[in-house]
Amino acid sequence: MILAGIDEAGYGPTLGPLVVAAAGFRVPDADEMPDLWKLLHRSTCRKPDGRRIPVNDSKKLYSTKKGLRPLEESVLAFLALHETRLPPDFRALVRRLAGTTAGDGYLDSYPWYQGRNRRLPHGAYPNQVRVAAEKLAEDLRASGVELLGVRALPMEVLQFNRGVDRLANKAQISFQIVGSLLKRLWRTFPGERIEVLVDRQGGRMHYGPLLYRRIRPRGLRILEESEGASSYDLFREGPPMRVTFAVESEERSFPVALASMFCKYLRELHMNLFNEFWAERVVDLKPTAGYHVDAQRFLEEIATARHELGVDDSALIRRR
Repeated sequence: MILAGIDEAGYGPTLGPLVVAAAGFRVPDADEMPDLWKLLHRSTCRKPDGRRIPVNDSKKLYSTKKGLRPLEESVLAFLALHETRLPPDFRALVRRLAGTTAGDGYLDSYPWYQGRNRRLPHGAYPNQVRVAAEKLAEDLRASGVELLGVRALPMEVLQFNRGVDRLANKAQISFQIVGSLLKRLWRTFPGERIEVLVDRQGGRMHYGPLLYRRIRPRGLRILEESEGASSYDLFREGPPMRVTFAVESEERSFPVALASMFCKYLRELHMNLFNEFWAERVVDLKPTAGYHVDAQRFLEEIATARHELGVDDSALIRRR
């Protein structure tokens, strides 16, 4: 059985990218949904304990005070399972996680990324990442669980604003990426049962038409549509794919929590380069996470530099 989770980071901010990620595992068949925190308890945990890899909602693992290191150690340990050599820098990481022909080319459309990169690991110790990855690999083998991979797709401001112009709905912009990840699962594992949990998209309750248009299944059955969860079976020749959109999915699903960590890590690396660029041009400028209230403060403080550089607002500020 394939167990997958999809989450996003940066849905609400005014500045910086939206990132959507999916994490997938092959797990032993069972009547009930397996709990990967229990299956992988020797190498992973919810709350950092200094011995195992924490896997949890990224908001519980990352803060500006803690910095990127706790998040990075976990993300890179999982990434090391499929890599003989970890991505050496930010741009290589983008190419690895996006898995598209476009790669990191979009970065050069923005002055704050042009000619810039960042060595990785950013704060974690490579040896600690390697040891954690070895323990995780051993635990996966012992539990009969296989990490199939992680995809993380960034959508920067220019693409986001074009989506707003075309769709006039921010939730549909996010679902475009979610839909592409679901379609990839649908096509990659045609003969296997698939269970996907997705963090609820912008409060939406009804996903049937969106799923049908994006996936084109032979049939679709609504299992539940409520304030807490919306669940669907998508039918094909092989076993169906069940997709559930639920609130607080990061608390319920190991794959969703892991996806949220990759999203946040990739978004914060973008924001680090963004803040670094503007700090070089504005004295005593405090960095921003990009959310609305602080983004207005930040935009006021960089106004003169923006004008001097001729920065187009459509590349800097989201319209929704």
